[in-house]
Amino acid sequence: MDKVKDRLLLIFILSLILVLRIPYISNSPYEQGENWRQSDTESIARNFLEDKFNIFYPQFNYDGPLPNYVQLEFQITTFIIAILYKFFGYNYIFARAVPLCFFMGSCIFLYLIGRMFYSKEQAYIVLVIYGILPINIYFSRAIMPESAALFFYLAAYYYFLKWIKEEEKKLIFLSAVFTALSISQKIPTIFIGIPMLIMAIKKYKKAIFKIKELYLFAIIALGSPYLYFKWVAYIAEFRFVNNIAQKHIYKRLFTDIFTKEALNFFKLKLPQEFSLGILLLFIIGIFMIKMKKELPLLLWLLTMILELVLIVAVIRLNYYLIFISPIIALIASKPLYLIWKHKYGGVFITAIVFFIGISSYSRLVPLYKEKTNLLKQANMVKKYTNVEDLIVVGTPDPALINASQRRGWRANIDYYDYIPKDPVKEINYYIENGAKYFVPMKGWIHNDKGEYRKYLEENFKKIIDEDGYYIYVLQ
Repeated sequence: MDKVKDRLLLIFILSLILVLRIPYISNSPYEQGENWRQSDTESIARNFLEDKFNIFYPQFNYDGPLPNYVQLEFQITTFIIAILYKFFGYNYIFARAVPLCFFMGSCIFLYLIGRMFYSKEQAYIVLVIYGILPINIYFSRAIMPESAALFFYLAAYYYFLKWIKEEEKKLIFLSAVFTALSISQKIPTIFIGIPMLIMAIKKYKKAIFKIKELYLFAIIALGSPYLYFKWVAYIAEFRFVNNIAQKHIYKRLFTDIFTKEALNFFKLKLPQEFSLGILLLFIIGIFMIKMKKELPLLLWLLTMILELVLIVAVIRLNYYLIFISPIIALIASKPLYLIWKHKYGGVFITAIVFFIGISSYSRLVPLYKEKTNLLKQANMVKKYTNVEDLIVVGTPDPALINASQRRGWRANIDYYDYIPKDPVKEINYYIENGAKYFVPMKGWIHNDKGEYRKYLEENFKKIIDEDGYYIYVLQ
């Protein structure tokens, strides 16, 4: 009976976590929050289905006509979405269901990790905290690869911890496969290898070089993603995200953490994404860590702090903070568990969790609001142009191209050397390469001081709809 009750309680907590994510589940990718990354991800799924149904050939809709093969993560999330689209039709519910399922799977693995170190009651608390963190509520249902990365990353660490304890070969094989998949989704998850290595050294000491399983682990965990990334670098035609690590991260690994921009980012984003209440519990929990028993968790924490310092301080994208969320949940559970053991602990914890959950969710609601102007402009493009028509948009954000379900270019972004910088020459370049329409965002053109608009107004026909949205006919 106790096992049945435990399972029912676990199912109940998981159900609550799931229910938190059901509102707005049918939203398009064109939300106030992260519409660029979400729309790119969803467009890759569409291109799998409509152009090249091959997971090793991801394509963007920009800059230029297809194929625009892009150097990105291994496309597990988008390929599953494409399969669902193929059988059930285009519906954003399916696009959001995929990352949501991955996140729910990550909850299971985090609970199992929690049970390795804590009582089942404290593991439940870990799960609740993990489920109500603002960053996890939003990105667990975002059309992005973060949920898949979390799932693989937690599975990898769980099976490695089990292997350290039980030394069963299949466990380290599973850990290696999940580590490879994790790195293939988000390269910064490679940091989880640091506590893995330290724990292996602690256990085997000098004999570590004789453990054949570790060599196999390294070949699978590192070799597989390495080969994949070499492949996409080879086929990539789209330059905008090529070699991001080399161009933007490696040169600034140890310096950006001291910049004003990085410090302001953490000052603003950490409370927003994790809530002040959880951060306070987390800080208290750090002083409660039992070095001997919880060494794997302490190593994990230190490694994730290193990831913040070396990677997130450079990139400064809030969704890269998500990989510290599991260890924050584990450590923040410690002071809450002390409260749980109080006579009225259940009441206190319920009140605390309810308050944090409500405040977290209320902060996220504005991010769920769809960008109606963008969708109206995109609908006009779909109404007056053909699917095969190439367009040029006046926004650096490609969401307008993706929402229009067309291919083309982003004007006036001053990025590509081969595209002229002069407005007249640039527009003529697009025309020569097949562009048929220019689409400003309700009249707005990025970085324009008047030259772009003036040239378009004086030289090209304009189609205007009843809401005041318009496009220019280039040819």
